Amino acid sequence: MKKSLAYLFAVLVTAVSCITNDLPYPVIVPHITSIAVDGAENVDINFEDRIITLTLPETQDLRKVRIREVEFDNPSVEPSLELVGVHDLSKALRFTLKTYQEYEWTIRALRPVERYFTVLGQVGRTVIDADNCRAVAMVGKKVSLKDISVTSLKLGPKDATTYSLSTDQMRDFTDGVIVDVTAFGLTEEWHLFVEVTEAQVEILDVNPWTTEAYISSTGVVGQTNGFAFRKSDSQDWTEVAQEDISSDGGSFVAHLKNLEPETSYEVYAFSGEDRSTALTFTTDAARQLPNHGFETFSLVTGNSYYKWYNPGVSDEEGREMFWGTGNGEGPDGTNGTASLGIVLTYPDSNDAPEGSYCVRCESKSFAGMLACGNIFTGNFAGLVGTTGGKVNYGRPWTVRPKALKLKLKYNCGIVDIVGSYPPGEVVKVGDNDRCHIIATVGDWDYRQYGGSKNSPVLVNTSEGVYFTKNSAGIIGYGEYIGNSSTNGWIDVEIPIEYRSLTRRPTHIIIICATSMRGDYLTGSSRSTLWVDDFNLVY
Repeated sequence: MKKSLAYLFAVLVTAVSCITNDLPYPVIVPHITSIAVDGAENVDINFEDRIITLTLPETQDLRKVRIREVEFDNPSVEPSLELVGVHDLSKALRFTLKTYQEYEWTIRALRPVERYFTVLGQVGRTVIDADNCRAVAMVGKKVSLKDISVTSLKLGPKDATTYSLSTDQMRDFTDGVIVDVTAFGLTEEWHLFVEVTEAQVEILDVNPWTTEAYISSTGVVGQTNGFAFRKSDSQDWTEVAQEDISSDGGSFVAHLKNLEPETSYEVYAFSGEDRSTALTFTTDAARQLPNHGFETFSLVTGNSYYKWYNPGVSDEEGREMFWGTGNGEGPDGTNGTASLGIVLTYPDSNDAPEGSYCVRCESKSFAGMLACGNIFTGNFAGLVGTTGGKVNYGRPWTVRPKALKLKLKYNCGIVDIVGSYPPGEVVKVGDNDRCHIIATVGDWDYRQYGGSKNSPVLVNTSEGVYFTKNSAGIIGYGEYIGNSSTNGWIDVEIPIEYRSLTRRPTHIIIICATSMRGDYLTGSSRSTLWVDDFNLVY
């Protein structure tokens, strides 16, 4: 797992200390950098929480999982148990790694099992509660619960599960059916139910985006199931193409495409001759980032560096802080590197591809340490001693873009300063530096992530707190990494991949950094990144 970044800078102050005979032990935090497990479909190493999550096939007996190889980032690491070998991972495996101190690690295994239970004449999708070993299917009012035909059943791991009853023996569901499900020597008692519903077809949910929408409904399995929609001011209905409809038992989802932003539509579902009530929805706006051409900026009061807003302009969006930099100028006037005479991010009029200005970010050496130029949505929150700083990331945002387009120019320097880097990664002097741009939307709660209501995600590099792309608050995420100089300006499009189609964001985070590992004080002191003309694609 790789971490994304705070893209801050730090300052070196020379200190002299007295050496005594009573020196403390050094703090060496050990990490597992890789682990090889037979059959594993995915291995995720969370260095912050010291948790390894293995995703195993459903055919795997969790009591007999073989770990073939484990690698550490330090040869002096001593594990409290022998990790290579066969382990029972039906429950979490906890152990410690010892250097001069001890740190607890956990290995846990996930074994996703596909489960289904369907019956003839079913309406809607079966509800399966695996934790309580319970499944419920719905049928129309004309179906007799005493004579149910089970059309499919799978409640345990593939090729490893046996059942105490065959599907032919499951006919009378008046009081439900109990079946023992056995796999790998373990037996679960499952309760299967069939219930009668009055509704034959019903829209359950409407999920509008900006130019598309997802419509969920129930219908009768075996019938012709579909959807039709129209603009609210139109008389003509358009039937949704069958290739844009997916089904799961008697549950159906339509993907409506090529809609217009901020427009009212009507939609209904049908199943055979039955038709649902039409529902009305409105698509989202195609909102763009404030000051996305970076034409608005002003001098920080009493200083010689710039902030990317101007309280004196007529444009309301240009008067408010949306973009921040490591130079400083938080909402309370907080100073960053500029207070130390290091200005890393500037407006540049020499070669702007759009408008009159672009943004230039530089990485520089200061007293032998790397200071990384950046611009981001959010605000700088203060230096922390001489070892790092704090940033609050994010700005309020409720719509869901599909991509970020921008113009970019990069002069890629050779890495000449190595402070540190994330576990599992190696950066050496002589490597190419890398610029990094992140575009992500999420529903971060500032009370959980430590920031403010407007900028909810706090990063504090002095305490090793970084922004990670595995954050549970992320709904959609995209990134660009450039490891070579561009030949002038280039057009870049960063697709935003969504981890949920139903969660709605509360904030957007955009981060641009000249040196990808600038938050670890690692990169080239000669790299420069220019960015301009940000446009969100819907």
